[in-house]
Amino acid sequence: MAKNDELRSSIPLGMYCYEFTGELKGDGTPVINVCPYWSRDNTKPEQMNGYCSYLDIGDWEGPGFGLLWDMVKECGINEEPEE
Repeated sequence: MAKNDELRSSIPLGMYCYEFTGELKGDGTPVINVCPYWSRDNTKPEQMNGYCSYLDIGDWEGPGFGLLWDMVKECGINEEPEE
């Protein structure tokens, strides 16, 4: 498998930077797998602090309305609907 394919395969399916595993924690909340490239920069304002290291871009950069803070994908990878 090529390195780029390996990187892309670790990005969750769907339109978010996470996916549900189908399991529940002891308190009943769902277990999720978060994209390894997603993070927050807590030095930025709350709704502008999302960051994607795969794209090397944060909500605070560039034009438009970034939604990385809300874990909405901007990479376009594996966005096909979950089955």
